[in-house]
Amino acid sequence: MRLGIGLPNTMAHETDRALMLEWARTAEDAGFAYLSTIDKPNYDAWDPLVTLAGVAGVTERIGLATTILQLPPRNEVLVAKQAAVVDQLSGGRLTLGVAQGGREDDYKVFDAPFHGRSERFEAQVGRMRAIWRDARASDRDHGVVGPAPVQEPAPPIWVGAMTPGAVARAARVADGFVFGTAGSAAMKDAAPRIREAFAKEGKHDITVAGLAYVAVGDDPQGALDEGAHHVLRYYGQLWTEPGNLIHHGPATKIAEEVAAYADAVDVLMLFPQIPSLDQVEQLAEHVLPAYRAETVAGR
Repeated sequence: MRLGIGLPNTMAHETDRALMLEWARTAEDAGFAYLSTIDKPNYDAWDPLVTLAGVAGVTERIGLATTILQLPPRNEVLVAKQAAVVDQLSGGRLTLGVAQGGREDDYKVFDAPFHGRSERFEAQVGRMRAIWRDARASDRDHGVVGPAPVQEPAPPIWVGAMTPGAVARAARVADGFVFGTAGSAAMKDAAPRIREAFAKEGKHDITVAGLAYVAVGDDPQGALDEGAHHVLRYYGQLWTEPGNLIHHGPATKIAEEVAAYADAVDVLMLFPQIPSLDQVEQLAEHVLPAYRAETVAGR
């Protein structure tokens, strides 16, 4: 299993340029496999792809991933162009994680229709792949819709899904799969079914990734309280107790809990829910060594 780390793009009220860029530099120097973003359009989060474009310029090796970006509310031509630019700026380090999203307010903020999003999603992924492919016809005298990405044939696309129909759709259109913050037990239970669904589409060597919220601190309750504040601000209301959703406490305790994901996923993205560089440093010292990446993730 490889470890990635989330950027603090959803904690915009307490995030600034200095924190974001130093977070990225510290994560790369430590050896994390990915820098990752999450997405909630009807919120004050930093845009996922714009954020990755910014950190691409201060990093050289670490993978960059959206985990996930809600695609159906957006124009897929614009997403394809933005993703290709991030891939260019990063020298071919982008993984584009996308999903439908299930909150109607995230569609309303874009004046996008909520109904029909599943069918639209599948068509959008196909169109993005076509744009990236056709962009390679550009030459010095003739421009086309683009630009083309660095990676051949295109940046990997991971899809997040929950229902059986959405998982089947992900298997049809994606190169990999992303779990939300479901916990290690649920991921371990579901991962074989995910891999089987992809195998039915002839995809036997996929990446399965997962997300986990963390809040590092010697005072477990204090760390949980601060982490829960940011998670509750993000979601509005929670479907479980914060302690069930956020791995919290000393980094050595979190390391033990992270180990339980190794049988479930190929990549685990740890998303600190305290906007402090100390979170990256503590995870790098106490959790990362067992999973340190020596090369750019996915290359």
